[in-house]
Amino acid sequence: MATETTTDEVLFDRINNLKLSEGLSRLKDAMFSAPRVISVDRIQLAMESWKETEGEDIELRRARMFEKVLEGVPIDIYDFDIIVGRETEHLIGAPIFVDETGDSIPGIWEEGDNLSRGMILLGIKSKEEKDILRECSRFFAGKTAPDHVKAEWQSIVGTWAKDITDAKGADPTPDSGYFPGITCRGMWEKLLSRGMRGLIEEAEEGIRRFKEMKETDINKFYFWESAIIVCEAMIQYANRYADLARQKAENESDPGRKNELIEIAEICERVPEYPARSFHEALQFMNFIMVGRGLEAMYPLLVGRLDQYLNPYFENDITEGHLTLERAADLLGSALILWGMKVVAPSGETQEETHQFSYSINSINLGGVDIEGNDATNALSYLVLHLIGLIKLPSPTVLLNWHAQTPRRLLLKALETNYKTKGGIPLFENSDHVVASFLNDGTPATEARNWYGQGCVTPILPTKVDHNGSEGKGAVNVSLMLDLTLHRGISQITGKKVGIDVGNPREFKTFEELYEAFKKECKYIVNRVMWLGTLAQSIEPLYLRFPFNSVVAGPNCMEKGHDILVTDSDHSYGISDRAIVDTADSLTAIKKLVYEEKRLTTDELLQALDSDFSSQRGEEIQQMCLAAPKFGNDIEEADLMVRNVGIFSGSVIMSYTNPFDVPCKISREGLSWHFFGGLGVGALANGRKSKEPLNDGSISPMRGMDKLGPTGVMRSVLKAGFKESYASCLNQKFSGTVMQSPESREKLADLTETFFKHGGQHIQFNLVDTDELLDAKAHPEKHRYLVVRVGGFSAYFVMLSPEIQDDIIYRSTQGC
Repeated sequence: MATETTTDEVLFDRINNLKLSEGLSRLKDAMFSAPRVISVDRIQLAMESWKETEGEDIELRRARMFEKVLEGVPIDIYDFDIIVGRETEHLIGAPIFVDETGDSIPGIWEEGDNLSRGMILLGIKSKEEKDILRECSRFFAGKTAPDHVKAEWQSIVGTWAKDITDAKGADPTPDSGYFPGITCRGMWEKLLSRGMRGLIEEAEEGIRRFKEMKETDINKFYFWESAIIVCEAMIQYANRYADLARQKAENESDPGRKNELIEIAEICERVPEYPARSFHEALQFMNFIMVGRGLEAMYPLLVGRLDQYLNPYFENDITEGHLTLERAADLLGSALILWGMKVVAPSGETQEETHQFSYSINSINLGGVDIEGNDATNALSYLVLHLIGLIKLPSPTVLLNWHAQTPRRLLLKALETNYKTKGGIPLFENSDHVVASFLNDGTPATEARNWYGQGCVTPILPTKVDHNGSEGKGAVNVSLMLDLTLHRGISQITGKKVGIDVGNPREFKTFEELYEAFKKECKYIVNRVMWLGTLAQSIEPLYLRFPFNSVVAGPNCMEKGHDILVTDSDHSYGISDRAIVDTADSLTAIKKLVYEEKRLTTDELLQALDSDFSSQRGEEIQQMCLAAPKFGNDIEEADLMVRNVGIFSGSVIMSYTNPFDVPCKISREGLSWHFFGGLGVGALANGRKSKEPLNDGSISPMRGMDKLGPTGVMRSVLKAGFKESYASCLNQKFSGTVMQSPESREKLADLTETFFKHGGQHIQFNLVDTDELLDAKAHPEKHRYLVVRVGGFSAYFVMLSPEIQDDIIYRSTQGC
């Protein structure tokens, strides 16, 4: 068992006794109660800028757009703000990005002047706002990168790209709002130590060198010019907040608040232009950069290993007496709330089918090891966990980087936080496995040990730009491929042929024949998805650039003089092969019932599946399918089938490379994809009915079919292996009573450690009683802060759709 060696015992005890302050409580309550509002300000300004810069270089046009947006978006400082800056003037507001995603906001083309209920839920409150959205959508129609990608796809493969998405075989689509899906963390160490002024000097040096060396790649020159524009824009944006804070201070009657506003003004005049000198300045610096990213692109700039790069500021301020622990907690808590309550408007049916509004999935990593391989736990690791437990936010996603030397106290603190939030915060990821995976790919140890998490579980290196979940190849639905195999390439939901005809399944004499046909179907679908995705990646930089994101997050962009969207050797590509457990359980059932025990013919099974188990023998056959061996119960044949399907699908994906011959990597995530993906799959031979959710996470058992408790599940997971994946999402649900005594808490900690020491990759817990979930569904007003883990993200239970609520309610409840 690891022991604590670096954390100050007295400071830890003080952290553990912190209470939620009045200021944080006010901020939390205000933001939770605030309406979710779509703001049209950004897109209006973006449209004006695009008209003004017609004919200029694409990089410069995007930089000028960013500049105009930051000059013009309304800003505000609320009475409880001590960290300032939001993408809109609203407490909870979402900018619109039809300039990047295309016409993707559901409902804006409905006839009539009245607003639909859906649009009101989206925060569109007036006909005028709807008209502005329509005007901007019309203006950008045909001009966006998704529009060009879809047009090229159409010319190459006809309607296949749309058809496979409609069948839920691959996602996301270019117009889903996820495009292009570039994910990376801010280069926080560099940013905090140099400031925007330092980056401007770096760009100016690039221009000087360009002229001196008489270089001829004009795109480099345009990039460095754009870098200067966006950095200056960010400085001026912060100065707007400084001016507003001074104005409010002049009219403030409360002396304490007046001093706070003056301090805010002074800090905003300092950062992000110059390096941060204090914990407060560092947090404010980060928030401005995140707001800037949030006004340039739809999805957030990742926080990464916050407890590592912010700890020097925290320790110095506490040690030198510049900051009390209570004030530090308020500052950090304020930042966490701002980052956790950022929302994005749903784009396309992927989000519309699951939830009206989505919290942008940001990620914070805690713990882990330093570049020498030593435990990196510090006081800030505990403070973040403690605050998350007090505030009870569903976001940001917090990952505990477990490793063999993780202090037991940190693990117990993380489980305590999990219990306070109820739903999967933090999640637990095996850093030893992740580091080993990167080392196996040839990554130097000092880089591999510094990995951080993106979104659900995906590990990324700070030296890489990751394309995980982008350009139409974020995930492929393996269970659909089995469905297509049994129906000669035709989707049972859409009726369209999206696969290939691999033969009449009624004529397969052996299970091996069926399995070979399934593998052909998989190879066909994956090949097309990867091909079209790679085409999209080559098209997108022609019509879209992210100069600000390139400056603050592109590891080599400033040095090389190119945008983050321009493919380079430091780009990595990830894809998730989903529904492997559903597929494997179905194959196990077919093998057993049809080919081994011969209790059914293939025709009888297909008749039952095609009728959604409503045929004459449908219910009987469904019970036979449900009774077949299932993954999650320590049954060898079921577990090894999952292993074999995972190895196969992984090998197909990893056979593809980026333009620099770097193999595509696999990370098997969560999100609420199992709900979305299930809508495209007919009844399966595991007993699941048509359109029902697939297995949650990526290596979780079929809902309700794990009968031997958590150890049975974990033994199955370990046998399945999934070593080809950098991380695989496992959800487990326990009754809240598991945390009510020191002995039971220790048992859960033992279970977690043992799982990881034997090779488990990831686990996350819903620690909530089913009765509480049922009451929350019936009486949401009594449970507004109840957080649950859906798949790869957490959410307030009362804000989820009834279908997703039921999915969580009826998962198996485990015990220690």
